[in-house]
Amino acid sequence: MTLTYQVKRSRRRRSLAIKVARGEVMVQAPWRMPEAQIREFVELKRDWISRHLERQQHQLQALPERNWQSGEQIRWLGTPLTLVIHESTRKGCKRLGNELHVTITARSNPATEPQATIVRWYKDCAQLWLNEFFAVWPRANELNPVAWSVGSFTGKWGHCTRNAELKFSWKLWLAPEWVVRDVVIHELCHLREFNHSRRFWALVEQHSPDYQRAEAWLRQHGMTVLNPQFLDYVETGQGA
Repeated sequence: MTLTYQVKRSRRRRSLAIKVARGEVMVQAPWRMPEAQIREFVELKRDWISRHLERQQHQLQALPERNWQSGEQIRWLGTPLTLVIHESTRKGCKRLGNELHVTITARSNPATEPQATIVRWYKDCAQLWLNEFFAVWPRANELNPVAWSVGSFTGKWGHCTRNAELKFSWKLWLAPEWVVRDVVIHELCHLREFNHSRRFWALVEQHSPDYQRAEAWLRQHGMTVLNPQFLDYVETGQGA
């Protein structure tokens, strides 16, 4: 099988690296590295690349592309909600059982407004979830952020700043709640260890003993949950 890949060169990079994401292969290379050396490296990693490509392409093929239309399903904390889109005098979202009712106005663009309205709903609900989480988070453990917020990241779940602020992607709340909790605790631990050292992971384990299961979930499903074409994942039978 011929491997198709893109090469991204950088003047700062000193070694080769391969990234397989969204069913595509990206090779990160130093600026002046010969093409022959890059090809040799890719060939050496062929089996690893093929395994990841096969798994990712299977995941992509198992999910329908998102069009933000009535009848589609979108998850809130892992629970599928069926979209019901209709016109009204005011824009907004409201969850009724396992349905998410999305209202747009007659002047709205039906191709773009449902998505914008739903994303606003996710950000608002995720912010409320965080507020409730930190309301009961033990303050005595010294892992206390000065602020937290929900935004839109393209390729990550959350972020901890040097100013002790936590920021999260609204897409995180598509995942099961036990995964969401782990990501929040992960970022909290960066308040003490601004790295991914052994001490950091020991701290994570102290506050989230089952963190490795959540990390595995994120690695497996991140490609499709973070992908705006899908924003979903295939069930694997993992429970809470």
